Amino acid sequence: MRARLEEGFRMIADVVKIPGREEPNADILQLLYIWLSQERNSRWIIILDSADDADVFFGTMASPESKPLASYIPQSRNGSILVTTRNRDLARRLTGNTDIIEVGTMSEAEALSLLEKKIGVITDLGAATELVSALEYVPLAINQAAGYIQARAPRSSVQKYLANFRESERKRFRLLGYDGGDLRRDGSASNGVLTTWQISFEHIYSRRRSAAELMSLMSFFDRRNIPELLLKPAASTTIIDGDEESDSENSQGLLDDEFEDDVAMLKDFHLTKVNENRIEFQMHGLVQPSTRQWLENQGLQEQFKENYLTRLEALFPDGDHLENWKACRKLFPHVEKAIEYKPTGEKLEETWAALLTSGACKWDADAEK
Repeated sequence: MRARLEEGFRMIADVVKIPGREEPNADILQLLYIWLSQERNSRWIIILDSADDADVFFGTMASPESKPLASYIPQSRNGSILVTTRNRDLARRLTGNTDIIEVGTMSEAEALSLLEKKIGVITDLGAATELVSALEYVPLAINQAAGYIQARAPRSSVQKYLANFRESERKRFRLLGYDGGDLRRDGSASNGVLTTWQISFEHIYSRRRSAAELMSLMSFFDRRNIPELLLKPAASTTIIDGDEESDSENSQGLLDDEFEDDVAMLKDFHLTKVNENRIEFQMHGLVQPSTRQWLENQGLQEQFKENYLTRLEALFPDGDHLENWKACRKLFPHVEKAIEYKPTGEKLEETWAALLTSGACKWDADAEK
């Protein structure tokens, strides 16, 4: 992205005809910074779109003489800079934690209005309402669905798209991966939800692998109310000369700190949300299949499926105590999800079967009370 920004700044320098820009060793960024900082020049606005990578702005430079890109962002009363980003931490760093506008999810009415704008008059309001709900009111997903429907009209419709979307995860992957193009958007930007989120995921994977692994694990649970207990890594315990030695206390403290850093990164990219009770998490409904598709493409799906099933089976309560029943009820939605994830290996299949059997027994016993 830095190369694209530098190219854009060079174009601005050419348009406003900054003196010295054509010199062989001209520092275009510095020349433009000076020009934009001078209040005698005309008023201006710069838009930095999809600025998600903090390293582009604050990363280590190739040579000692180079400066971080952020140092070239001018502070001037006669100009404004609008930055769009999915990275909340980068937004804080670029703005000094002021003038940040959080763009939340669309309301149902806004989502229906966008869909109607894209496909024309809505003839089945019920189906349209169900569709925007299934797409979780995400503008890019709604725009993508509308483009898909229009490209296949009259043989496609809102109702048919919704039916295909609900039919299977494989079909959802195909629909979410559709990219019909949009001349009004940057040609290098994806118009597909699946690709867009996977770009964010790959960025996280390259910067903080443990955060990407946490997100991978979360993608297999029911997306609501994922208990912290099922996600946090535990320190190993070793026995030395008959004493139980805790790598534990220090190790667990370090793991807890790393877990919090992972959660913070996923929150900054709006991929997860912490519930009000602060010990459970939610994951965006469209992010989950996007993550699982990425894992499948990388040959990692079975590894994280095993992690999910093993953790859930190990922590699913047994016994008839009241507290256990309460825990069972909380975990049951995650056990239900396991029905979709039949593993391939024989040993893991036993874990899967044991988990489903335990869940079914608890459910039957609870129903009889």
